[in-house]
Amino acid sequence: MALLLVNKKEKQKSSKHTHYKFWSIVSAVLFFVILASVIGNRSPVPKLSADVNGQIKLDSPLQIKFDWPVARQVEVKVFPKVFGQIEYQDDMVNGKLFKTIVFQPELTWLPATTYEISISNVESAIPSFGNPKQYSLSFTTANLPVINSVSPSQDVEISPDLTWQVNLDIANDSITEYQFVFDPAIEFSTAQVDNNRGYILQPLSLLSQGQEYSLEIFRKDIRYLSGTETLAFQGEPISVWVGTWQVREAPGIVDFRPQGSKVGLDESILFTFSENIDFDSFKDNVIIMPDLEGSWSTEDFITVSFKPKALAKDTSYTITTLAGLSTFDSGYLEEDSTHQFTTLGPVRLASISPSGGGTGASVDGTIRVLFDQAVDQSSVESRFSIIPNVAGSISWEGNTFVYQPASPLDFNTQYAITFESGIDSIAGFVSEETIRSSFTTELSVTKLSVPFHRQDHALSCEVATLVMALRYYGVDITEQPLIDDIGFDPTEKSGNVWGNPHIAFVGDIDGRQPSTGYGVYWQPIATAGEVYRPTRWFTDWALSDLTNEIKNGNPVIVWGTVGSGSRIDWQTKEGDKVVAVNGEHTFVVIGFVGSASDPEKIIVLDPLYGERYFTRDNFLWRWGVLGNSGVVVE
Repeated sequence: MALLLVNKKEKQKSSKHTHYKFWSIVSAVLFFVILASVIGNRSPVPKLSADVNGQIKLDSPLQIKFDWPVARQVEVKVFPKVFGQIEYQDDMVNGKLFKTIVFQPELTWLPATTYEISISNVESAIPSFGNPKQYSLSFTTANLPVINSVSPSQDVEISPDLTWQVNLDIANDSITEYQFVFDPAIEFSTAQVDNNRGYILQPLSLLSQGQEYSLEIFRKDIRYLSGTETLAFQGEPISVWVGTWQVREAPGIVDFRPQGSKVGLDESILFTFSENIDFDSFKDNVIIMPDLEGSWSTEDFITVSFKPKALAKDTSYTITTLAGLSTFDSGYLEEDSTHQFTTLGPVRLASISPSGGGTGASVDGTIRVLFDQAVDQSSVESRFSIIPNVAGSISWEGNTFVYQPASPLDFNTQYAITFESGIDSIAGFVSEETIRSSFTTELSVTKLSVPFHRQDHALSCEVATLVMALRYYGVDITEQPLIDDIGFDPTEKSGNVWGNPHIAFVGDIDGRQPSTGYGVYWQPIATAGEVYRPTRWFTDWALSDLTNEIKNGNPVIVWGTVGSGSRIDWQTKEGDKVVAVNGEHTFVVIGFVGSASDPEKIIVLDPLYGERYFTRDNFLWRWGVLGNSGVVVE
């Protein structure tokens, strides 16, 4: 009887333990179900990474960070529309998920511009129970620098050894270009200071005493190909600041003439002193270089003049009065005083815009040529030529010759400007040398408006690109009819034996490359497309063959790689060799940047990632792994 009681207690204890384990398991399952539901409904939220004060630097890429991993089908659009290339970072799960998008614009951003960003088709890394999210963000680009001040102040006389400093409100890190023009012209060096927030203008020689100098500052807006130092565009110079200074008179000398760089050959040299000078002392302490024949004279001992027999043309003269020159009141000059002038010479070029040898000149710009003196306008116009020839009209602004083309210039084109020798000066000295200059216009963008279609299957890129090319011509088509036309090679993968992509699709179209699926090559795609449009396949093309088709308005499907491009060849069951690569993928080439003969970049539609820009070398590498092959849809 005692034994039976013991067994009954053990059974009761075992039953309670089983009951406890059951409810523990149920609780755990409920916990994980709730947790998965919460995480699955978590929508990744994007945020822009901006520079200082919430602005984007003009040469910075746009970075969008999600606070949660996001599926790769996310779409990003920038308004106003900007050409550029998207890069996905913080990849996870073989590139299917990521947390960061970096958008690199084709050109540096426009300054002081607000851009709107549309981010759509946003889904969490864990399958969501809701619809994909859409977000709208915006950012403003940095302003161009503004001149805060120029020192020294204009209300004080300046010394001949003056250094100017131009102060900006923000740093100029190659986002615009300043030109400094002095009148009279001086030679000077320019250096950026204060972390590029200012410029030091250092004259290379002493300024002329008693001379008034004006400084005009021009700004030229520029844009580069992003991430490079290649100038893509430069605007017309715009005057943004003008100032005038007076150089302090030399001690004891009130005036000296002539001055400047365009002195006539019949000018006399004149000194005006602040008090009567000892004329004999003056003649002993004045030096003219180079030597001149002539004589000094004075009537009032205040003004002394030198009448040369003849000044030489295009010659710089230096006149020095030495320290120690005496006055009637026993005074003397404390230091040497030097004055310079240059006589009038043949007509020469002072400046030209677009600048000689420059690139990225606006196709809508004007040609402006400043001569160093007054010229006979008809003699200039008759000696002007531009190659390639451009019809246009001529006007004048003082000594500036202005040529306004009748129509925009050609993109990607070098223009040569020539003024033959023999240009007449008002003073009578004709130009002795031919003036030549050249510039290259901005790069063009050739692009077809092919609609984007994201591939329906994991490995249906070839069919998706054909859909895009056909829809460009208005053919209302989806992937499935084309897949049916192409068909599948039934050969199972066994060792180094598999199907033939030159005949039909190899492997599972929803599989994983290259283990369970691969793709199809150009011949079957061309055959399927021929049902709807004239279609032809090719191989071993040159890049110019491709760009010429784009110029003719025909999108081109090309075979390449989004992987390593390493060879993974196999044989068919019939013994034929199949050349294959890891990451085999197709793109629709829709355009290029630059000329068709020498493009800088190639524009494609990627059925996975949308519009992309490849550098010439990067595209040629991708295209070359499968023999520069593709399909033209006409």
